[in-house]
Amino acid sequence: MSPTPEKNPFVAVARDKAMRAPLLWSVLGRLPLYLMTVSIVVFSTSRGLSYFQAGLLLSAYSVGAALLAPFVARLVDRYGQPPVLLITGVVNPLALLGFVLADPKALALQLACMVVVGAAIPPISGCIRSLWNASGSIERAGLSLEAVLGEAFTIGGPLLFSLVLIWGSAGSALVVCALLTGAGALGFALTRASRGRKVTTITGKRDPLGALRSKPLVRLLVLLLAAGVSTGAYSVSMPAFIEAHGSADHVGLVFGMWGVGGILGGLWYGSRTFRRPTETVFAWALLVLGVASALVLVAWDNWSMSVALVVLGVIEAPVTALAYELISRTAREGYITEAHTWAITINVAGSAIGSQLGGLALGAYGTWAPFLGVVAGMLVAAALAFGARRLFAEAAEADAAPLAVPAG
Repeated sequence: MSPTPEKNPFVAVARDKAMRAPLLWSVLGRLPLYLMTVSIVVFSTSRGLSYFQAGLLLSAYSVGAALLAPFVARLVDRYGQPPVLLITGVVNPLALLGFVLADPKALALQLACMVVVGAAIPPISGCIRSLWNASGSIERAGLSLEAVLGEAFTIGGPLLFSLVLIWGSAGSALVVCALLTGAGALGFALTRASRGRKVTTITGKRDPLGALRSKPLVRLLVLLLAAGVSTGAYSVSMPAFIEAHGSADHVGLVFGMWGVGGILGGLWYGSRTFRRPTETVFAWALLVLGVASALVLVAWDNWSMSVALVVLGVIEAPVTALAYELISRTAREGYITEAHTWAITINVAGSAIGSQLGGLALGAYGTWAPFLGVVAGMLVAAALAFGARRLFAEAAEADAAPLAVPAG
């Protein structure tokens, strides 16, 4: 029996009993992702380590996540969500607790723990996006909600860290990370939707390239890399601008405006229906985002920069939701979780590259240089999106076509 249509798609999402539990557990399990990075640095330096050593530990965590996450997601596509979520939901918290309890002088042991923590991050994001992909009429609203949650996590994670510090320490924050991550992964794995998610049986030997065998997906990942490099430049240039026009205490507040705009933009996009194809809307949205990025070039103080970031957030959230939709349509059958995880990895890699390039431009020319680079990078990404529209459309048509039944 099909659900009764709702005027607002988010109402349909809220009323979907099958997705309600996975959604709640996914929020619980992913909130620590933005709590982890700041907790690692503060905890390490509080135990006498230098910022260089803290950076090494953070890099080990990031490398473990970036390099191994897609292969963990491939295991999800092959064996199902519950087994992988249950294993990572135990290994990740134990490795994190091992890091907290390790001798501060045992840097090699701490580095090993951080690699395991990163590698064993429960693939909750890929799992729930895979469930949204199979949810039928509420898929678009569900993926839009993912974009909203992504912005909420960027705000909620640091806020949670501040709350923990009121009653505890940075070490306590890491323990909270371990408990929330483990509980979220285990709870998600035990939901009916996760247990009922069918695994696509692939005859013969599985392709070693996995999701990357899809040319449309690879093209989309290249495009997302270009966008990630552009936005990654903000991580170093924006704090420099904010400090130059106020103080370091204002960085979190001004940056938070981006998240506020993202929440508003995601809610707006998810409640609307567009007649044009997804790939066309995506290309135009990227172009608008590239043009709007020029607003940071004309900001003259932190107030005007806050307004610019709200506008960017409002536009960026729909772009993110559209990217999720295109990932679902360009992914090969049987590799949907891996495809979404590759997008996360590419975003992390792009942001890291953008941060390095932005830092070089900032040191040589000032904040205007990385800001201008972001505009140029986003316009390049938009051009790539327009050029790939036909490829994305063909992938969507193939995805919608019925599967042929083999003879015999």
